[in-house]
Amino acid sequence: MKNNLINILKLSCIAFSIFILSKTISELLYQSIYARAFIKVDGKTYIVKPYKDISLKTILEQNGIAIGEYDMVSRDTNKPIKAFQTIKIIRVSKEQKKISEQFPFRVIWSKKYNSNLRKIELQKGIEKSIIKTISEVFYDELLHETIIVNESIRAKEFCRLLLLDKNGNVEKEYDLSKTKNIKMIATAYYPGDPLAWGDGTVTVLGQKMQRGIVAVDPKVIPLKTRLFITGYGYGYAGDTGNLIKGNRIDLGVHNAQEEKAWMHKEVTVYILEKSDTY
Repeated sequence: MKNNLINILKLSCIAFSIFILSKTISELLYQSIYARAFIKVDGKTYIVKPYKDISLKTILEQNGIAIGEYDMVSRDTNKPIKAFQTIKIIRVSKEQKKISEQFPFRVIWSKKYNSNLRKIELQKGIEKSIIKTISEVFYDELLHETIIVNESIRAKEFCRLLLLDKNGNVEKEYDLSKTKNIKMIATAYYPGDPLAWGDGTVTVLGQKMQRGIVAVDPKVIPLKTRLFITGYGYGYAGDTGNLIKGNRIDLGVHNAQEEKAWMHKEVTVYILEKSDTY
């Protein structure tokens, strides 16, 4: 009875050992024949055979998969890959560009002129812009993040002139820093001035003589040109004069008393634009 029990135990151990051995051999055979690993990149899945002594880098080269400078690989490329592993490769690219952010003109000083032909406003202010150099990082061609590489602030201080309508609304805007200007010697004349053309009440263009109408040399400043004259205000080149040659300008004023105040003064004349109207 005791011998039978021993024999049964021996047979059981042998059977269990055979089972374990067969399972191990089966798994080894399965891994050697059917085991595969997977590489996901560029929207594709590559099925590859893993080897204990071959690195992932070599397998990638064998399959014609190049790794870029910034690309990310989910496993160490210098080590072998295991059976049934999935390796993910993310294509990373970077683009650098400049962007500009413009801030509105900020007024720090202003003055309105109402006495010459039409309302205008002279403004001094600052215009600011921020220039940024940014690097955009893409993962598989999708924007992942934006990095600010460099940032600089530019501020420009200048004067601008606003032409206003009867209701005080802005009709036109001029950047005087970009406007042609001429240094000129000013004189003045007034309606009825005995030295003026004709009777001094009508200009050479047939317009009514009034403050804001100025006489120019058409070879220097064309007739029908809108002007801004420092200290005087808005002007319109609507007249000429025998003595107004070269860099001379004759400013229309109200009366003889005002005329004296302008005799032979140096002014800066900003040439705004030609216009058939004031």
